[in-house]
Amino acid sequence: MKNISLSPSGKEYQLPTDTESADELQELKRITDEQRKLGRKIVAVQGMGFVGCVMAAVVADSVDEKGKPLYFVHGQQRASLRSFWKVPVINQGIPPVSSSDAEVPEIFHRTIVEKKTLRATWLNYAYEVADIVVVDIQLDATKPAFGDASQGYCDLSAFRDGMKNLGKHISPECLILVETTVPPGTCENVVKPLIEEEFTKRGIDIAKNPPLIAHSYERVMPGAKYVSSIRDFWRVFSGVNEKSKDVAREFLNNILDTEKYPLTELDNTNASELSKVMENSYRATNIALTLEWAKCAEKIGVDIHKVRAAIRKRKGTHDNLLRPSLGVGGYCLTKDPVLANWAMGAIFHIDDKLKIAINSVDINDTMPLHTIDLIKEEYPELKDVKIAVLGVSYLENLGDTRHSPSETLIKFLNEYWAIVKTHDPYVEYWSEMENVPIEKSISDALIDADVVVFGVGHSQYKELEPDEVVAMTGKKPLIIDCSNFLADDKIKKYLQVGCKVKGVGKGHIGKLGR
Repeated sequence: MKNISLSPSGKEYQLPTDTESADELQELKRITDEQRKLGRKIVAVQGMGFVGCVMAAVVADSVDEKGKPLYFVHGQQRASLRSFWKVPVINQGIPPVSSSDAEVPEIFHRTIVEKKTLRATWLNYAYEVADIVVVDIQLDATKPAFGDASQGYCDLSAFRDGMKNLGKHISPECLILVETTVPPGTCENVVKPLIEEEFTKRGIDIAKNPPLIAHSYERVMPGAKYVSSIRDFWRVFSGVNEKSKDVAREFLNNILDTEKYPLTELDNTNASELSKVMENSYRATNIALTLEWAKCAEKIGVDIHKVRAAIRKRKGTHDNLLRPSLGVGGYCLTKDPVLANWAMGAIFHIDDKLKIAINSVDINDTMPLHTIDLIKEEYPELKDVKIAVLGVSYLENLGDTRHSPSETLIKFLNEYWAIVKTHDPYVEYWSEMENVPIEKSISDALIDADVVVFGVGHSQYKELEPDEVVAMTGKKPLIIDCSNFLADDKIKKYLQVGCKVKGVGKGHIGKLGR
């Protein structure tokens, strides 16, 4: 097997050799010494994923009252086949994520090329010299049975390995700040014992040097306000002891706009961890509610989106009613209720379940099947039906495909032997669906399509006119609007050119053609 890490753009990066690692170590030592002389603290961010890479840039961009950088950041990414490519890409001043937020490439260029306060590496030495380690490694939930999240669980083995690795390398004075969304109880019952165990093996007296561990969760939205959602937003935090809280508070005040968005300190890390998963469970439940009512609206000839808009006018109680769509995706809402439900038994040994939250996950996970039902109203037999799915990320105007509802949609369409083409302006390579090519142009995806599914509301798709879609398909395709993408005026245009149109929660469409 080649020791090649392949980037989403298809560029190959050779995994580092022993000689290159030795050279890298010397470079890290030189840089760290240089930064110490400048009076800067060293921060290591563990994991250069969707949160970690931008968090690293935000930390590296922070300055004191005189405008001088406060921190130097080592962005640590393991030299794995899957992810090593991020190291050389970041070190060129290029973000390893695709986003519609113009500030993302700006902050990477500013911190890496101009200020030189951020650099990526694959070596554990980054932890040895760190004053603070921010943990942003991925921790997922496993749902063995589709549509039954009650069986879901969390495999902590990789996360535990990451924490053990920190315990082997960090200094006793280093703060571990966990940003990864974890099951409630993780900092106290998993991280703390592991660090204590590794400290003890190293001869560190944990009575005199208790580990410094804090939890602070981000509310990142990797779209048009990607950077701002990390830097300019409210944060919740806590620590396993008072010193951990103090160090975390100082750090967060230094890197975030806490003057406009004050910190919320909770009693302990159990509370902070519970706050994150409960917050996201609330959103998941909110969406599941609207998905159920969307189906109802379709049956009785009502536009659920207009109903939702009317309800949201009631400020303070109903103005955060979320919208129905193809389904729910992303890293948070699809798993966080499962993490909490699993933790009740596995960590706290409580014989109880989070019934509403788990049922919401089931509704959201299976919602893409409703779009298939809409298609089958016109094409009962889907074999050889040509379907163009526009949008494979989980949210408009970004390239994050993790747990995308389009993935579920396409998997089931394939089971029906439909012929599926996809397009997404933000996705070049779909790592979760490697065998599904992403067409380079919209026209390539639409050629000869019997059905056009507007799965994600990317801005680029809003420019499409019905006559263009008809011209590119060469026929009058069935149009499926999954995310309230089409206003009534545009739906009427599709109807006028001979297309049939259906939409999630859009029971009123039949009346528009009269």
